[in-house]
Amino acid sequence: MTGAERIVAALRREQPDCIPTFEWFIDESVGQALTGTSDAIEIVEVLDLDGINIRADYQRQFTSDTVFRDERGAVGQLTGDCIASIRESPIRDIARHRDYRFPDPRAGHRFATVERGLDRFGDRRAIVLNLRDGWSDMRDLLGYEQCLVNLMLERELFVELLGRVVEYNLALAEVARERYGLNIVATTDDVANADGPLVSPAVYGDILAPALERVIRGYKELGFFCIKHCDGDVTPLIDGWIDAGIDCIDPVDPGAGLELGDFKQRYGDRICLKGNVDCTGNLCHGSAADVEQEVIRCVQQGGPGGYILSSSNTIHRGVKPENYRAMLNALREHGGRGG
Repeated sequence: MTGAERIVAALRREQPDCIPTFEWFIDESVGQALTGTSDAIEIVEVLDLDGINIRADYQRQFTSDTVFRDERGAVGQLTGDCIASIRESPIRDIARHRDYRFPDPRAGHRFATVERGLDRFGDRRAIVLNLRDGWSDMRDLLGYEQCLVNLMLERELFVELLGRVVEYNLALAEVARERYGLNIVATTDDVANADGPLVSPAVYGDILAPALERVIRGYKELGFFCIKHCDGDVTPLIDGWIDAGIDCIDPVDPGAGLELGDFKQRYGDRICLKGNVDCTGNLCHGSAADVEQEVIRCVQQGGPGGYILSSSNTIHRGVKPENYRAMLNALREHGGRGG
């Protein structure tokens, strides 16, 4: 099987020839240490991963070596890690959100990285399109604090802008499906921490859940499999997400006390699971033997079918390169490929 076929089989809760793997992001320094290149697409090729996560492209105008303004109007700063931080959000007053114009989803450069991935991999590896299901775009457009304030005090305007966010993400998905034939979407919107959801169940159910249901339904109607990422304790929310149509949950967060075996028993007949080698534990501080034992546990609890092994979030700068290599080697020994 190809990597793309393995991931699709897992998303269908079928058993591929071996357990697949891919990461949301691999930090440049870790990738460079393992492969000799910092290019994300080449890192995936050299490490022989089954897929790659790719976001839409937004042009940046730098005002210094590290600070830039992008097409969305956000002022960002490079941090040395794989994701830039937002210093200034583009919508300062939600009452004027109608003045904000989303970037053109059909701009020629919008999927330049997707095109590079397809040129490099063909249909051998899955291109996973990283979009949003609402919350994270609201946070970025308004700023985290203002987003929470508007959610509580300006609900009508919040819902209106959230609807525009959903439509924009669906427009991006439509272009990616029509132009490139992509068939997997991942939404990386964190709405929980280790203590549970960031907002009350009532607020989530009234405001955020309808938007998620609408966007997941739209992705599915376009022909996408849907992977839902959220760190933290998601147990109060996961049944609603499954009902909305997600095909996979990531990462079954060990930092929130969630256990892969428990999730497999409770949800494995309805969705695929992705994760959950702890990227704050053994991948950073353990030995190669520690990582191997954790991979064996994940394979036993999550596999053999309906499971994608990965870190519990990303291969960030704090991960030891040799431990990520140990994770991949252990998966190939114990997860079916050559094992």
